[in-house]
Amino acid sequence: MSEELTLRESIPNDASKLINFLKKVSQQSDFIIFEDLKDLTVDNERESLDAIYQSKVDELMVAIFDEDIIGYCRIEAKDDEQAELGIVVDKDFWNNGIGSYLIEDILDWVKSSPLKKIFLEVYKNNPVAIHIYQKYGFATELTKDKTLIMSKMV
Repeated sequence: MSEELTLRESIPNDASKLINFLKKVSQQSDFIIFEDLKDLTVDNERESLDAIYQSKVDELMVAIFDEDIIGYCRIEAKDDEQAELGIVVDKDFWNNGIGSYLIEDILDWVKSSPLKKIFLEVYKNNPVAIHIYQKYGFATELTKDKTLIMSKMV
């Protein structure tokens, strides 16, 4: 075992490990909801990861520790200039800076994309996440009942 953290772009062969990661983290936090995991197949996930890998406006970065995915950060384009950011880190690895590393990598990737604006939705009762997003220049754009919409021009 290497016990080394690696951050990299996700590839289609990550499909099985990513599904296992998503199933695990969906049980760890009220902030994460993955409703369709029961129907997710490795082949479907592999196809999805291939499409993301080939895209100029979508990206998925993964954090890997001892060959397991322990976090990911996703940019999903909503149109030619705007994309939504999503990030998840395995609870066993919280408070180790992994979320910050992933955000830094994804924001570096965004600089070379045609995207102009990144936005996200975060629960109001998740101050740790809100603080991290603010640290990287995200500002509250809209307040909803339970969540905030935060955005950043890139």
